[in-house]
Amino acid sequence: MTKAGDEEELDRKRTRHIDEPLGARLRLMREDRGMTQAELAQKLGISANQWGRHESGENRVPAARLWQFCKTMNVEVSEVYDGLPASIVLQQPQPGMKDGSEAVFVGPPRIGHPLVQRIGSAARKLPEARQRTLLAVIRALRDEDAN
Repeated sequence: MTKAGDEEELDRKRTRHIDEPLGARLRLMREDRGMTQAELAQKLGISANQWGRHESGENRVPAARLWQFCKTMNVEVSEVYDGLPASIVLQQPQPGMKDGSEAVFVGPPRIGHPLVQRIGSAARKLPEARQRTLLAVIRALRDEDAN
């Protein structure tokens, strides 16, 4: 492997901890709006396979594509990242780790929880203004639990 290839692989390892949970968040946001990967990909001007690689964390989401996603989903970029730092922690360098670039995911994301799925399904049936109100209530409850 070339030196540039080695540097790219090291960079990938350093940032991998965000790719998968970010992709999972994007998938959840898409599913909450009842949109398929193919429908979203068409709106973004990419293939459904490419979008699937973003959602799986296999490929990073470029900033411009994240911006397009947010415009399409009618959400702020900050909403995509909201809550992610609390569930992603970089491990301190341990013996055997070259540079501390390995990451651990602390706790499983609650994306697949049955109650969350039922709430999401019910929320999709509401008008957009009501969906935003529901999201604000959920965030307020989350913030209340954090204190």
